[in-house]
Amino acid sequence: MNRKLAGIAIILAAVVAAPCAAEKPAKKGPAAAPAGGVAVTPSAPAAPVIANAEEGQKVAEIQAVLAVGECDKAIEAANTFLKTARDEGAKTETFCVIAEAYRKKGDWRQAAAAYQRLRDRFDKNSGEYAKYDGIAEILRGSPAGIYQPPGAAPVKPAAGGAQTLADDAVLGEALTRLAGLRGARMKARITTVTRGTTPQQVVAAFLTVAEEAKQIYSISPEAPTDGPREVCVAVGSRLQALGAALVVSIRSKIEKLQPKLMSYGLITNVDIAESRSSQAACKDLVDTERKFQRALPTAGGKGDWPDLERLRKESNARIADYEQLSSQFRISTYYY
Repeated sequence: MNRKLAGIAIILAAVVAAPCAAEKPAKKGPAAAPAGGVAVTPSAPAAPVIANAEEGQKVAEIQAVLAVGECDKAIEAANTFLKTARDEGAKTETFCVIAEAYRKKGDWRQAAAAYQRLRDRFDKNSGEYAKYDGIAEILRGSPAGIYQPPGAAPVKPAAGGAQTLADDAVLGEALTRLAGLRGARMKARITTVTRGTTPQQVVAAFLTVAEEAKQIYSISPEAPTDGPREVCVAVGSRLQALGAALVVSIRSKIEKLQPKLMSYGLITNVDIAESRSSQAACKDLVDTERKFQRALPTAGGKGDWPDLERLRKESNARIADYEQLSSQFRISTYYY
């Protein structure tokens, strides 16, 4: 090892930086300590596991080159390494180095393309895909390294032009603005999500919105939550209205069926089939409500919020009603 590489190894021991995001799991191999990566944003996820220790060491050396500001050398070393690399975790970290290096040197066009390549190593439904896609979008729309959200007041660079997207904090703020814009647009989905005529239809549409909100929070955990939470409240109100009508309808059916269900002489096979169908329908309504409850924190974002507990209580009350109604469709044991 020459003196320069020896110096890099010393620097490497002192580097404390957040790594690239975890990729879809590759084939398992011998356990090895993952290499530390380069900070994408202050909230960058955990490093991908690098099973090949030798390649992991090579990645760490490339990261150390970038850590001392040698962007061009890091890019060159990374591209050379990728020609022979086999470990998928090592490749992901290397793609991350390339994207970061282009951003740090202010080559926004190349950085955007590099983040897209990094993005494509992840599943489209993953938070990592959403985050790197968001960074690429920001860079594509920032030819001067200053993010200007559509419709937002122009942002002027600070004295000396230092405040560009090469700075992690500036990128983090841009990601929060981008996520906020996407979250605000979710308010327009309320009519579509709540037009379902059954709780199952409404919740199915809501689950899609909850996944979209999850992607938004992956772009920035600090994203404003107003839009997604308004959708949550609207869905809760729709479920409350549909539930009230269903309870009346189910009780009416019970009043007609129950005398037959309790009498061997009056019950028919049609009555039995209707009873069992009604019980299954009540169970499905309970399952639907539980799906709604599980999706609430996903859609609403981190922390408690005023309507969350109310929505849960109302949902629990509907569950109790459906379970109680289901129990009234029991067939008399005398029939058997």
